[in-house]
Amino acid sequence: MPREKTKQEEKTRVNPEMITLARESRGYTQNELAKRLRVTQGLLSKVESGLKPATPELIGKLAEALDYPERFFTLQDRVYGLGLGTLYHRKRQSLSSTTLAKVHSQINIIRIHLSRLLAAVELPASKIERIDLDEVKSPDQIARIVRARWMLKLGPVQSVTKSIEEAGGIVIRCDFGTPLIDAISQWPPDMPPLFFVNKDIPGDRLRYSLAHEIGHIVMHEEYGDGMENEADRFAAEFLMPASDIAPFLGTISLPQLATLKSYWKVSMAALLKRASDLEKINQGQARYLWMRMSQAGYRKKEPPELDIPVEESTSIRDLLGLHRNRLGYSVAELSDLLVLNEHEFRANYLGQTTQMRVVPIREYLRANVN
Repeated sequence: MPREKTKQEEKTRVNPEMITLARESRGYTQNELAKRLRVTQGLLSKVESGLKPATPELIGKLAEALDYPERFFTLQDRVYGLGLGTLYHRKRQSLSSTTLAKVHSQINIIRIHLSRLLAAVELPASKIERIDLDEVKSPDQIARIVRARWMLKLGPVQSVTKSIEEAGGIVIRCDFGTPLIDAISQWPPDMPPLFFVNKDIPGDRLRYSLAHEIGHIVMHEEYGDGMENEADRFAAEFLMPASDIAPFLGTISLPQLATLKSYWKVSMAALLKRASDLEKINQGQARYLWMRMSQAGYRKKEPPELDIPVEESTSIRDLLGLHRNRLGYSVAELSDLLVLNEHEFRANYLGQTTQMRVVPIREYLRANVN
């Protein structure tokens, strides 16, 4: 009978999933990385599939080519993918599978980092709870329930980011490396809900994207038809409650939409759609106003003087501050805790004080690894 592996052996055993995760996080295909490593794609494929063991020599090459510590490839953390019903997206359909795989891998790595940082934190009870859509029936009603549970005031939500964080979620602004993804949400077991949002989207879209993701987190545990429409309905009611906004929508014009944007902190387009959905304007008025929006170029870009300030998240800053200031971690020790090379830890986590950036990309590697 074969003996069971010891805990130490488990810790040092190469995890093929981490090889794939590291490769995809740098934007490489199997063929591209195999050429860089000077091995066959067949060998790399078998190693990633667990059919062949990764030799110490190969792990050394992977660590150098992908810029991760060798210990990264022995991590045993779970990797979440699309099929598990835990990732939800606001994305455009033209997004390539390679880019999406890269973003997913980066999200998984950030989640692994957060799990280590959160181990030292005693989290308060979360106000974020799932609500059965089959029982409540209406995404609009669920949005009203969430607003009530989170004790939000009537009218506009002053900060969606702060509301999520105060409710027990974590918001991370990321460099997705593409404008085609607005936000991704994930609620892993034994962790708070996580909201990853594209750092390059404007303030009004950031707020709407986060509200959309709250809808997914609260209402959806797996993919289903109509899920995106339900999340949109939730977001509209969460940001613009029908009973609160209705008195503002009696007479609609482009100048009035501009004024309402500053107050409600949503786009002019979102306000116009809300007025139409609530039947505060008829179809003819809606068509006319959409035509005027197009003529003015506002369907592509609304006036820059009306830009909504981008909300800042404090989750990462607070976690790092706790480890550095209260627990006495050095930068080197934090890098080791997160299993990152120190230069990448500095770039990703210390490059800005209020948000996280995911900066290493294929171009960076080509310039620095040769």
